[in-house]
Amino acid sequence: MYICVCNAISERQVQDAIAQGAADLGDLQAQLGVATCCGHCADTATEYLPGGRYAADVGPAAAGLTGPLEVTVLSRASARRVA
Repeated sequence: MYICVCNAISERQVQDAIAQGAADLGDLQAQLGVATCCGHCADTATEYLPGGRYAADVGPAAAGLTGPLEVTVLSRASARRVA
């Protein structure tokens, strides 16, 4: 999917730039040229930054989860009893 139609910048390119350290819209503009023509894509592009609606899942630590996680596995029989 294109994020910036004017400059043909894809979602993947925005995600890669963020993974390589782009931290704000200015960084994305400098690295990719996103939102440098008409500007309509600026809001969408910033939604891919950390904390945004489309931010990449960066793992449990970023969500504040630390240490071992406890998982309970239910069999089909026990799931039917619960439901």
